[in-house]
This record gives sequence, structure tokens and C-alpha cells, in this order.
Amino acid sequence: FDPNIHHAVETVADAGAEPHTVVEEYQRGYNFKGKPLRPAMVKVAVKPS
Repeated sequence: FDPNIHHAVETVADAGAEPHTVVEEYQRGYNFKGKPLRPAMVKVAVKPS
């Protein structure tokens, strides 16, 4: 997960995934000439409590 190119719209506690990794992409992000136009909307894994 990179906050410069991703927008976390949901988090999920997943023991099988590393924390702060993208689990699912809801909407693709776009870049133009190396600069982000729109961040990707993603679901991010967090450490289970």
C-alpha cells in the first residue's frame, strides 16, 4: 500500500495477508506523464486484533 498512489476505501483483518498490503482493487488509478491523476481505490489488509 502506497498512500501516494492508493486510496484505502476499506480495511479487512486478514491473518493470511501481510499488513498494509492491497487485497482488492475497486477502481483503477491513472497516471499521466509520471504524475498521478486519480489514485486507485483499494481494500487494504490490516493486522487482526
